Amino acid sequence: MMIIQYLFIAFLSFITVYGTQWPVPYERVTSRPTNNPYCQAGLITFCPTGKTEDAMVYAEDDDDIIEIFALKKPVWSFKFGDLMAKFKVMHDALGFRSQKTGLNWTMEWYELDQLFNCTFPHVLRDDSFIWCNQGALCVYEGIVDSLWNGTSDLSMLKKVGQTSGKNYNAWASWAVNDNNTGVYYETWSVYSDNGPNATIYFDSYDCASFVIRGLNQLYRYGAEILPNIHLNYTRINLYAYEPQLLGTYNQIIQNKTLHKDFINFYREFDSKKPTTEDWIKSLLEIYETFFISRRFYLYFNNVYWYMKLKETTPLKITFYEIPIGSILKNEII
Repeated sequence: MMIIQYLFIAFLSFITVYGTQWPVPYERVTSRPTNNPYCQAGLITFCPTGKTEDAMVYAEDDDDIIEIFALKKPVWSFKFGDLMAKFKVMHDALGFRSQKTGLNWTMEWYELDQLFNCTFPHVLRDDSFIWCNQGALCVYEGIVDSLWNGTSDLSMLKKVGQTSGKNYNAWASWAVNDNNTGVYYETWSVYSDNGPNATIYFDSYDCASFVIRGLNQLYRYGAEILPNIHLNYTRINLYAYEPQLLGTYNQIIQNKTLHKDFINFYREFDSKKPTTEDWIKSLLEIYETFFISRRFYLYFNNVYWYMKLKETTPLKITFYEIPIGSILKNEII
């Protein structure tokens, strides 16, 4: 605990002397922490048909050819069908197929306890928080065509490249390490504005991030990626003036006025509401937060930031089309 405090003090000192680095780098851990038993997925358990946590499918032969597929389906399609596709809120994954054995398998990185739980904390009676914000890799044999090639025009099961069994196995080991060290789901992307030259303050770390990161690393390990493929990725964007670092929860409670506003903000977003009336009231407060008072408290790398949102476009869901060649880099990521 003392080491963490020293690191945080050093972090604050760096910001004071040198300024904040934008975007703020995503902080990795040395090993995955145990998920809090308070946290529950709700509608469906994490990876219900998949392998155990951190399991991986490897190629049996170094000379095998492993085909690579980009997969896309509407979020919560198991519950709502293609409804979320109408809002361009899509979930992304990677699929693989062995040419030698015919075996195919799916990998998708997503929330352990579903999206809303990952995005906001649960506020307890003593005003302390429980965050259920871990994400993890789900690996299972098979690619369910009907799941990824649904009725929505945005659904996708598309071959985007191939690699050798040897290179794929090296990548699979990277994916296991990536999963064990990048454990926190980050919903929001935060920009200075909606223009092409905007500063990005915080980048999301979600299912689409895994696909982009994974394709990049596959390319680095020698995969042949088809250059003419275009992929679209859902982003939930906030547009804000330069964020202000507030610090840890224990530092925030030293300021009674700030702490009261801070707690009231997160309490409106807490998913555990006792009645429908409470939910309706909270939805009105949430609307006011984004579009009238235009303020937001962001939790990133175990510290909190305050942001004043822009007047014209405080919040927007985007579905950017990204040429696959623009995300491929021969560098360590």
